[in-house]
Amino acid sequence: MEVKIDTEWTVGKLIDCEQEQFLRVNHEYQRGLRWNELQKQMFIDSIFRGYSIPAFYFHKREKAAHNLSATHLEIVDGQQRINAIYSYSEGAFSLLDPTKELGSRFPNFVKDDQCPWGGKRYNELPENLQNQLKNQRIVVYEITTDNENSIRDLFIRLQGGTPLTPQDRRDSWPGNFTEFVLKVGGKSRVEKWYGFPLFKDITKISSDSRRRQLVAQIYMLYWSTRHKNRFCDIKTSNIDEFYHSQVGFDEKSSDAKRFEQICKKLEGAFTGKPRIPVGHLLIHLFLLTDALMEEFAGGWEANLAESLFEFDERRKATAKDVRDRNRPQDERYYSEYGRYTQTRSDDGNSIRRRHAFFTEEMLNLLSPTELDSRRSFTNIERKTVFFRDMESCQWCKMNGDSQRILWEDCEIHHVRPYQAGGKTNIANAALVHKDCHPKKVTDVDKFKEWWYSSDNDFNTPISESLSQ
Repeated sequence: MEVKIDTEWTVGKLIDCEQEQFLRVNHEYQRGLRWNELQKQMFIDSIFRGYSIPAFYFHKREKAAHNLSATHLEIVDGQQRINAIYSYSEGAFSLLDPTKELGSRFPNFVKDDQCPWGGKRYNELPENLQNQLKNQRIVVYEITTDNENSIRDLFIRLQGGTPLTPQDRRDSWPGNFTEFVLKVGGKSRVEKWYGFPLFKDITKISSDSRRRQLVAQIYMLYWSTRHKNRFCDIKTSNIDEFYHSQVGFDEKSSDAKRFEQICKKLEGAFTGKPRIPVGHLLIHLFLLTDALMEEFAGGWEANLAESLFEFDERRKATAKDVRDRNRPQDERYYSEYGRYTQTRSDDGNSIRRRHAFFTEEMLNLLSPTELDSRRSFTNIERKTVFFRDMESCQWCKMNGDSQRILWEDCEIHHVRPYQAGGKTNIANAALVHKDCHPKKVTDVDKFKEWWYSSDNDFNTPISESLSQ
């Protein structure tokens, strides 16, 4: 087999060869045309933007019969792209306009760019844009061989690769946030994207792209809980939107530096320990560490790994009991955590529910020392109760009127009064509006009686959860 790499080809030469039928498809192994119009439009738009075009593979064949001979090129790889280019040159479709309704297909950072070809067919383009398209250089691998099986083998190798994951596609997007995620998550064989030990060595995730996706998801939650006091969805579409919103991401910002500090804090706590087994544990551990660094005195780091593994052992033991239809020692490890890792695990409400329970249990296991010993709840406790109580005023709920509450309008009520020996902890806390906070003895007693007699959502019995 002889392989010639030709870098002198252009899109114009490709169009001419297709028009004169020098390019052919071997239907014995080619799959036929599959791209829809949108895929063609986006590909042509990519050429105009100067994005790299994958190489084309052609099998050079010379045929002779009687006194006649002819040479043509069979397309081994590139059939869909060639058809898109040629059909556009023939005026078969117009390109998308980022400023119009269908331009929603484009991310925000593309919409702001100049797009003089938007909405135009080929014959509607000014001459300079037609020339820009035709003069675009491409790479062609021209293969000469009489062994048909070797060509088929090449076709299978080219077509049989692993499809790009959504994260692989994000890795090619422009923007500083893309670079940040690549650096933190790491990418094999690219030295500048070395990856932080927390994600490469300490967390048990072997896939490069899965590690980078986890970095993006954790940063989204970290940013959302810090700036909006909300747990956002971390589905594929939400990650895409976050990337688009972070075009102006500053790696030297306080948020980015804080993120790296948390990574290093966790690296120090887990180096030499067993690896963190699953991504959802790292998500909650990361957010908890952010709060611990802010509100508690140092020293908790020494017990962090042991406490996490104890939490995980309880989680797994409870999951086994549930599978075996046995009553677990603490059913909340399933009802408040385990089941929310099995369904809708990337939903903000599920993450919020898990994190409220995770934080409560980890604080009990760690027993960290507060920086300031006060009667009032710490910020981490306030946030935990805020999320645990579903951002709803419990006094209103007691009165049959479940009211959503904003962070700036909330207070935390001691269910058993502090003066009567009630502890300032999450188990003795309830979320209320400032105006609803019970003050009178009769109101305090009424609320306490309701609280301990009611079936709160966060205390769902195991029997109910098994029947769902």
